[in-house]
Amino acid sequence: MFRALLRRPEARLFFIISVLFFICIHSIDAFLAPMMINQGMEPQVMGIIMGASGLATLLIRFPLGIVSDVVKSRKIFIQFALVLPIIAWPLAWLEPNAITLYLAKAADGVTAATWVLYNILFIRYFDRKEAPAAVALLALAGPVGVFLGNCIGGLLIHYFDNNIAFFVSCVSALVALYLTTRIRDVHDPVKAPTLKACIAGARLQLADRSVWLIGILATLVILVPFATRDTLTPIYAEQLGGRAGILTLLSNIHLIFYALAIALCSSVFYQRLGLMKTAVLGIVLQVVSTFGIPFTSNLYLIYLLQALAGFSFGMAFAAFMSLSVVNTTSDEQSTRMGLFQTIYSCGMFAGPVIMGVMMQHINLSSGYLFIAALSIVAAIATPLSVRWVYSRKTPATAELSLNSSLAPARDQ
Repeated sequence: MFRALLRRPEARLFFIISVLFFICIHSIDAFLAPMMINQGMEPQVMGIIMGASGLATLLIRFPLGIVSDVVKSRKIFIQFALVLPIIAWPLAWLEPNAITLYLAKAADGVTAATWVLYNILFIRYFDRKEAPAAVALLALAGPVGVFLGNCIGGLLIHYFDNNIAFFVSCVSALVALYLTTRIRDVHDPVKAPTLKACIAGARLQLADRSVWLIGILATLVILVPFATRDTLTPIYAEQLGGRAGILTLLSNIHLIFYALAIALCSSVFYQRLGLMKTAVLGIVLQVVSTFGIPFTSNLYLIYLLQALAGFSFGMAFAAFMSLSVVNTTSDEQSTRMGLFQTIYSCGMFAGPVIMGVMMQHINLSSGYLFIAALSIVAAIATPLSVRWVYSRKTPATAELSLNSSLAPARDQ
């Protein structure tokens, strides 16, 4: 299925832009937390800076989805957001302190907020029945982009100095900005909705309990890598003697297995397990991987647990992303996806902040145990969330079309 989708030239170009997008917003994450600790920043301040991108995304993503529906041009918002890291990261390089680093991470968060527009614009290139596979394909750009960003950033840090890696974000955003001039902004054939109509639609989405429950569970799922892979694990590995190469390898192991899980979701897990069992199994494996790391000082075992963490996150998060578009009509997709992504952005913000506070006032191991406990709660609540998703009411024709395309993924 993925090969068939990527045979289309515009889909290939859009996928490359999406890879550059993820290089831009995540390339420094594997190195930034230990870098700030080594510079003498308090763990609490480090956590706030690492969470700045999540906070910016949380505040912007949902209203951005509404406004983009009214303007009916998603590309212009994507382009504007790419300009921000082009400006912010060179400033952080010139004067690396808590304020400039916070602003740079916040710029990444504003850029990250446009991911909902990437999803909606990409889906518009395909038929409705191809929408779930298209979502899964575009999700694959995440681990690929972060993997490349980690490799480039790690090499620059190894051979030059730490701060030079800030330019990875800047350059990738610049290239992505240029390539966006070569894609078309797909418009619906119907007239753009008014702002009043979009606000009314947003109220309907805000009243949909299934979106909230799916979003909250996705928050707990995405909190795990932001709290561990990007915050706790690099610091713990450095305490064990790891340097830039080790930190790069740890992050990339997570990403490789994350990408593998996403690739297997649409073709294997959804068909054999269904969406609910895929999500639950992924969360259970997250518990195992998170719980195990603080109880070992063996880097090879930590590599293995990182691989399991990446694979389990890919299973769980891809399942929740696919659930977010189940029983959803085309005119609801942008607002619903925007609300869903806004809710789970809480995990991107809260994860690093909570871990920073727990490191400063308790210890590093307590953060891992807290994350494992939250994941257990998510696994228990997932079956209920899936039942609510499939009880959504949609117009009969749209429901029939979408449900027939997702029949293999449905749990009986």
